[in-house]
Amino acid sequence: MREQEPEINHSRKNIFFLFFYLILAVVAIRLFYWQIIMGKQLKEEGESQTLRKLENKGLRGQIFTNDDYLLVGNQRVYDLKLDKKNFEGDSSYLAHKLAEIAVEDNWQYQDALESQQKENLANATSAAQLSNVDIKAIKTELEKEIETEILGKFESRGNWPKLADNLSKESREKIETLNNPYLFFDEDYQRFYPEASMAAHLTGFVGRDENANEIGRYGIEGALEDELKARSEKNLFKMDALGFLLAGQKYESENLDGRDITLTIRRDVQNLAEQSLEWGIEHYEADRGEVIILDSKTGKILALAAWPSYKQWQYFKYSGEVLKNPSLTRLYEPGSTFKTLTISAGIDSGVITKDTTCTKCSGPRQIAGYSIRTWNDVYNPNISMVDGYAKSDNTAMIFISDLLGTDRLVDYLKKFGIGRNIDIDLQDDTRTPFPQKIGPVETATISFGQGISTNSLELLRAVNTVANQGKMLEPIIVEKVFDKQNQKEIASQIKEGEQVISKESAKTVTEMMIEAALHGEAQWIASDKYTVAAKTGTSQVPDPNGGYKEDETIASFIGFAPASNPRFTMLVKLENTKSSPWAAETAAPLWYKVADKLMILLNITPDK
Repeated sequence: MREQEPEINHSRKNIFFLFFYLILAVVAIRLFYWQIIMGKQLKEEGESQTLRKLENKGLRGQIFTNDDYLLVGNQRVYDLKLDKKNFEGDSSYLAHKLAEIAVEDNWQYQDALESQQKENLANATSAAQLSNVDIKAIKTELEKEIETEILGKFESRGNWPKLADNLSKESREKIETLNNPYLFFDEDYQRFYPEASMAAHLTGFVGRDENANEIGRYGIEGALEDELKARSEKNLFKMDALGFLLAGQKYESENLDGRDITLTIRRDVQNLAEQSLEWGIEHYEADRGEVIILDSKTGKILALAAWPSYKQWQYFKYSGEVLKNPSLTRLYEPGSTFKTLTISAGIDSGVITKDTTCTKCSGPRQIAGYSIRTWNDVYNPNISMVDGYAKSDNTAMIFISDLLGTDRLVDYLKKFGIGRNIDIDLQDDTRTPFPQKIGPVETATISFGQGISTNSLELLRAVNTVANQGKMLEPIIVEKVFDKQNQKEIASQIKEGEQVISKESAKTVTEMMIEAALHGEAQWIASDKYTVAAKTGTSQVPDPNGGYKEDETIASFIGFAPASNPRFTMLVKLENTKSSPWAAETAAPLWYKVADKLMILLNITPDK
């Protein structure tokens, strides 16, 4: 028996080692599987649990006036979300309380409040009380709509529905007093406008593209989208179980904000232009209007006002026609203000002097079977060019175009920039159409500003060429750009064009414009404090069915002051005025109304 014991022990040892090696093999195979075959996948899964992708996004660049007032900035707003999965409570009650708060940020309610404030200023106490009743009714109705909308979100798909968006800080604070543990806020930014809708046609607005991303539309926002838009960056960081960065890692980022834009407009001058235009629209019962003011020596736009205007933060309420800048997009036949270019061409080419007499001004001109008359059907035989310009005599302008010839007249008009884009940092800056076929009749009508289309900025650029001693200046709207990444400021340069007419010719034309202001149709409103070189224009409006409308005109007045040393060049344009169709009775007095105050704002010494 004792001799068999070693054999038994030996067998047990073999069995033990067999199991040991089997287990070891299984472990080795499993380790090979997890480390070699599944190693890459497990590594990625492990890192995904510790790695966090953090996105940092800058803010959109801001827009300032030339005197450092903020026109367009960025304001923190909040989106309200609900933890629907864990929500407990009365959804109807919560929706009602939230609606009472959210209505304060509703644009329709805010519009109603604004209208009420205007009524309170204009109406008696009883009317204001009636308005208060209307406001309460509007607020109640809007609260019901918002409450219904919020309740619908409780039934929507997803565990985190957005109950309200773009809430103000005040609304957030009120909601927090409800102490509801299932409500959470996401922080965001949106454009805000400290000066309300000032310079809307210059600033433009921020809308959304087809992918719901922010994008600038119209004005500076649209034209300089690449400059203004914020940048973003995404980085991966290792986090601990509590969500903190692991030791040795720093979350640092460069400045991602868009560039700030400073415009050439002055806040006080822009405000003057807008308030004066609003007064003129109401006083003269006009459908539309524009006031544009240039610095005569630099081409910088000091103010550009257009009516009707819009609220940039409520752009969705308005048609595309209102959102576009009419000084660039709204073409019109300028009428007699265009005669300034005709006499400039005549003087500079040498075919006339200001004392040249018209030998074909005794009656209507018969050209190619058409009878072309003066605006008032009054004729002045042998009238001088200076008087013909002052009296806005169409036949005198045709006389000049006869002496120039079509080709030379067209050449001068193109040198004045007619038919050429402005080359300005505003969206919708496009080339205006120049007539392709110009016969004897077209040459005649173009000479007095009919049968040719332009826009307001194009005509202002042309007339300012006279104010700038015959040398063209391109209008400028951007004063400077500030790059936050490298902390550098980039100033805009004055953009000088060609010498369109000689200095001597510009001086002569200026003298003729002074005579027109003193002795033309608007002489009754001429200033006795400073010299003005200007011209009225009452143009006809083309009828889509052919010819011109009989009951509609465009009244304009364009000029510069002081004429002896021009500091500003200004165009005032009013469309379809009901009080009077004539520029001398509408646009001209509005021009002087603005100019009187402008002389003070710009600290200009009167030259009389």
